[in-house]
Amino acid sequence: MQDYQGDIARVPVTVEIRRDGSLVRTDVLTLDAQGRYTLSNLALGTYQFAFKASHWLRRVVTVEVVSSDVLGVSVSLVNGDVDGDNEVTLFDFGQLVVAFGSVPGDDNWNPNADLDGDEEVTLFDFGILVRNFGMVGDE
Repeated sequence: MQDYQGDIARVPVTVEIRRDGSLVRTDVLTLDAQGRYTLSNLALGTYQFAFKASHWLRRVVTVEVVSSDVLGVSVSLVNGDVDGDNEVTLFDFGQLVVAFGSVPGDDNWNPNADLDGDEEVTLFDFGILVRNFGMVGDE
């Protein structure tokens, strides 16, 4: 998960498992401190895995499953999608502005605006959003 300094083990990652254009199942992954996970009980074959976490863009990769447990599929998710619509746009910028200067417990706190995971919405979060502005995730 790009540009994130927080504990990735606390960030759930949703993966849609698709085959031949149809959704097979949806899992919520819990990563370990190194970002590892296991997907279990998949039939052999070719799948598309669509990974999405709260303020990151969706990334879809094709995976050939050769045993019922899948591990070692590595993806890099682009950060900056504060509003969760799979694009980094002015709407994300607006939500980050509203949360600017906040920390957990503040009325304007938005954990999705804390892009770097340091428990405060600062200029560093704006830097991440600006760097990825205009990017769109995979469908």
